[in-house]
Amino acid sequence: MTQLSTLAQPGVLSNPSSHVEYLTFCLTPDSSGDEHIADALGALGGIEKSINQKDPSAGLEISIGFSSSAWKQLFPDQTAPAHLHPFPEMRNGERHFPSTPGDIFIMVKSERIDLNFQAAKYLRKAFSNFALLTEDIQGYKYLDNRDMIDFVDGTENPVGDERTEAVLVADDIDIHQGGSYLHVQRYTDRQELWDRQTTEYQEQVVGRTKMDNVELDDDAKPAWAHNAKSKVEIDGEEIKMLRQNRPYGNAMEHGTMFVGFAADPSIIETSLRQMIIADEDGHYDRLLDFVEAKTGALYFMPSAAFLEQFDDD
Repeated sequence: MTQLSTLAQPGVLSNPSSHVEYLTFCLTPDSSGDEHIADALGALGGIEKSINQKDPSAGLEISIGFSSSAWKQLFPDQTAPAHLHPFPEMRNGERHFPSTPGDIFIMVKSERIDLNFQAAKYLRKAFSNFALLTEDIQGYKYLDNRDMIDFVDGTENPVGDERTEAVLVADDIDIHQGGSYLHVQRYTDRQELWDRQTTEYQEQVVGRTKMDNVELDDDAKPAWAHNAKSKVEIDGEEIKMLRQNRPYGNAMEHGTMFVGFAADPSIIETSLRQMIIADEDGHYDRLLDFVEAKTGALYFMPSAAFLEQFDDD
């Protein structure tokens, strides 16, 4: 799997950084596969290199992905990734995972918020001829990798070769090998309601202890715990995904950006269905009582080889 990892955009496989900027673009009505997208993609490497020179220790990485509709418009002569499709809206009871507009998604990761912001300004300009920046969310590391409801996030992420196998596409045409499917959802927290719960109940909802981040024993973990309902198993074996989640916001409104990578989008979509749809016993992911999904989109993060077609160096 080491060879496959060399084909990926570096930001897809790397760990979440202390600061991250999530940029969502929507194509303008007259967008098509022309020189504008080539110019914009060709500029990515120069933007990354230029800003990294200001502080190499910040490790700035720019990663880009495209929705199914964007792929048809921007790359009409290139075979689409095998499993790229629109994000499937899901609804059950009062719970709703919306499918929201988004054609191009760019993630800027580094250890400095100011460098991320500078990159975002350049990226907005580079894509302005054919795409409108519709959402710009700044995420950040909170305490010891906790979310804004004060539980550690991303504990079960795969590492090493297991991460490569879970995240990168191996079964597609050559140009798409090393790519990855990315689901993005922005959640807001119902903080006041969450704060009214006892610590014991909060731990049951998440499925882990709050203070020391230890998974609850099976006999103590409810069937509706978040880490039980979100787990995907095939023939008794857990199928991993990579979460590069980060909290965002302020004291007035805050939440979590769910940023989930997988080699096959069905893995994460299975997880989302298990979370939102109540089973025969009425169990759903009780964390959804305390958070609300505001956005939902699926992107393909192409291989570095695909992007190199547009390199202007």
